[in-house]
Amino acid sequence: MIYTLQIILVVISLVSFSWGQTLFPILGGQRVGTSAFTFLNIGVSAKASGMGESVVALNQDATSIHYNPAIIAQLDQTEFSISQIQWPADIFYDYFSFTHRLKGRHYVGLNGGILHMKPMMETTEYFPDGTGNYFTYQDRFLGVTYGAKMTDRFSFGVTLKYVTEDLAGYKMSAALIDMGTFYWTGYGSLRFCASLSNFGEQVAPDGDYQKRILDQSSGNEIEEKTDFEKFSPPTQFRVGAAVDPINTQDHLVTFSTQLNHPVDNAEYIVTGLEYSFMRMFFIRSGYKFNKNEENFTLGVGLFIPLGRFKLRVDYGYANFDHLTDPNRFSIGFSL
Repeated sequence: MIYTLQIILVVISLVSFSWGQTLFPILGGQRVGTSAFTFLNIGVSAKASGMGESVVALNQDATSIHYNPAIIAQLDQTEFSISQIQWPADIFYDYFSFTHRLKGRHYVGLNGGILHMKPMMETTEYFPDGTGNYFTYQDRFLGVTYGAKMTDRFSFGVTLKYVTEDLAGYKMSAALIDMGTFYWTGYGSLRFCASLSNFGEQVAPDGDYQKRILDQSSGNEIEEKTDFEKFSPPTQFRVGAAVDPINTQDHLVTFSTQLNHPVDNAEYIVTGLEYSFMRMFFIRSGYKFNKNEENFTLGVGLFIPLGRFKLRVDYGYANFDHLTDPNRFSIGFSL
C-alpha cells in the first residue's frame, strides 16, 4: 500500500508538470508588480534553494520556518542558521533564524533579514550622470514564531513579523503573519503540509508627495498634495508533499513537490530531489515550472558532527534566464 501511494504521488506530479505550462499562465500572470515588500519572496535557505524551494513539507533546519512555521515543532534540537544571498545588481540579503524547544510540545523561534545595497547616486532628467547626492535602500523584517506538536503526526506554527522599508527617505512598515501546518500521513514517510505567508493589510509609504497637474480652468501647471497608493503584501499560499523512496543506513533519497499560489503572480509548481550519503554529504536539484525568470536549481551540503555541536554548510544555485544567477550560502548549528 505504501509503495502504491508513493507511485501515485509521483505520477500525479509528472502529469501536473506536463500540463502546468499551458494551464497556469491564465491564472494570475496579470497580477505582476501589484504588491509591496516583495523581498519577502526571496528564498533565504541555500539548502532549500538547491531543491527548488520545494520544502514546505521538509523539516530541514531553522531556515525552514521561513517557508512553513509549523516545521518548528518538527525540530527537537536547538537550531541556529545564517544565510547570505548574492542577488543581482550587487544587492545582498542577509538572514538569520533560531529555533528552540521550549517545553514539552511547545517550540519558539526568531528570524530576521535585511536586503541592502551600496548607496546609489541620484540622477534626474537634467543630470543623467548624477547630481552628486546619494540615497540608500533597505528592506528589513523581524519575526517571532510559536509552534506546537498537537499529536505525533500533526503540528502547527504561527509567525508574527514586523516589516519595514526605507527607499530614499520614503518609509513604510507593516505587521504580517505566517501560518502553517505539518502532517505525517502514516503511509510510510509521506507527509502533507500547507502554509500561508506574509498575510496582512495593504500598506503605503508614510506621508504624501507633490503631484504636478494641469489646471483645467486656468491652463497652468499646479501642484497638489497626493497620498501614496496602497498595495498588498506578497501573500503566498503553499501546499506540498514529500516522501523518502529510499531510506537505508547509508543512503537517503527525498522527493518533494509543491504548488505555490502568490497574490502577485501566476501559480507555479516546484519540485525537489535530495540524495544523502551517510547523512553527511548532500546533493540536491530542483525545478520550477511556470516561474518567470527562474527554472532549475542545484545545491550541495555537508553535515559535520563536532562533539556536542553539529555543523551544517550548504550552497545553493538558481539559474536565471536574463539576470545574474544568484548564489546562496548558509551555515547552521544544532545542539
